[in-house]
Amino acid sequence: MRTISQLFILFAMLLETGAQAADRLGDLLVQGENFTISVKEPMGWKGDSNASAGHGNLVFYRMNENLQNAKAVIRVLVANKTDENTIEDLKYDMESYRKQYPKVQFKDISVKHPEYSVYPKLFYVDTDFYEYVAYLNPGKQYPYLICVSMNLKKNEASKEDIEAYSFVVGSLRALK
Repeated sequence: MRTISQLFILFAMLLETGAQAADRLGDLLVQGENFTISVKEPMGWKGDSNASAGHGNLVFYRMNENLQNAKAVIRVLVANKTDENTIEDLKYDMESYRKQYPKVQFKDISVKHPEYSVYPKLFYVDTDFYEYVAYLNPGKQYPYLICVSMNLKKNEASKEDIEAYSFVVGSLRALK
């Protein structure tokens, strides 16, 4: 009887491990010299690391579009960090935008991650471009931060765009 109980417990553990593995199968892994992250594709969007050259480590765009004609592009960029003061990195980028685009404006946005500190902001020049930016700090044990941006030309993001962007931000995981 004891052996049957042990087999049942072992089987239950295997089922749970299999479910966890199946849950992770939808994750995309992005690796670099000193990092590995995972992220999920939003429903109806495609993750593309081949098209990301010059755009970050990974880009997302709608399945029925390509990078050249996409209305919205979500970029994931992993960058080395020098300290834990991630808000200063965001402020630095805001200053750089002010120099490059004198009419740029900034607006607070709400984007969350279940584990990491997130510093989000909308950078925009009315009717020209809208860039939703979120800096994620996965913690002191990781030598990098993760920047997720969503770029749109001429119009603000739709509700569906914001949902996809928020999904990407929330699904990111630092692994190495």
